[in-house]
Amino acid sequence: MLLGQIMLSTTTKLIGRNPKALKSAFTIANIATGSPIKSSPPLTQRYHWQFRKMASNSSESTHEKALAALARLTRRDPPRNPSKRTANKESRNNIADRIEKAQQEAGLHTWGFPIYRCTYQNDANWTEFLRRYQWHVSHSLEYYNGLDMLDSYQATVFEDRSLFEGASTATIRDHFQKWAMNAIQESGGSPDMIRTFNVRVARYRFCLFVNEESLQSVLRAPIDDCINKDAFVNMLYGWWKPESIEDFSQEELEDVDQPEDLLDDGYDSVEGCTLKDVGWMKVALCDAGLEGYQQMGEGGEWQRLYERPHGICYHISNFHARR
Repeated sequence: MLLGQIMLSTTTKLIGRNPKALKSAFTIANIATGSPIKSSPPLTQRYHWQFRKMASNSSESTHEKALAALARLTRRDPPRNPSKRTANKESRNNIADRIEKAQQEAGLHTWGFPIYRCTYQNDANWTEFLRRYQWHVSHSLEYYNGLDMLDSYQATVFEDRSLFEGASTATIRDHFQKWAMNAIQESGGSPDMIRTFNVRVARYRFCLFVNEESLQSVLRAPIDDCINKDAFVNMLYGWWKPESIEDFSQEELEDVDQPEDLLDDGYDSVEGCTLKDVGWMKVALCDAGLEGYQQMGEGGEWQRLYERPHGICYHISNFHARR
């Protein structure tokens, strides 16, 4: 009886909450030990025969027999399209594979968010921030066995105190748009790619900007805390523009007494904008690297994931959901 309980405790840890496998574990323990552990629905005749045959094989321990049976019950089919980096997983589940595929389909040579430095109080702090950001990117690539992707990774950093110290998002956006139109051509693409989400070119649609608040939040957090909710950077949608009356149809305008009300969502003003979407948001550091880059390349993700700047968006890469 005690042997069966020990074996059952060990084997059920391997199968988690799979109901079918859990029922089988009870039956395996009963058959292999000859002692009832707990009543359970009978297995098919096929499995009864297999388990009894194993139980009669004196060359194997009872525990080994149970583990072998459970391994067969919980065996998964091999991936149909295995990743070249993690062969036991589907390629679509490897973020390094997905970014590489997007690059190849678009004919682009580089990837990675551009970064704007908007604080110049301490050069050593800025160097440390860049080191930590790079660490997060490399750490994520290592998880997916994709360190080779560092060869095409390029974190273009814009540092110009006269232009960007304390700069408004409008100033950053204007500079980013001009840069993106030229840079995408230098990387093997065309400006038309930026206008359609059929091509995943997050590098030329979004950028990061770091002010003193976001820099200090990153420096305060332990560097290896990949799911810290307080460390953040600012992500700017480079092609966002505030709504105007011209953006609404005649029918929409006729439904309101004051058309100007359509331009006011009732939120606190952020740089003079009271709409829900002000074109930028605070993003957790872990979401601003590899997985965040891949996710933001998909169409509609900005609208789906957007958080107004008073809060921090920390669910782009799903790190925190796994906490």
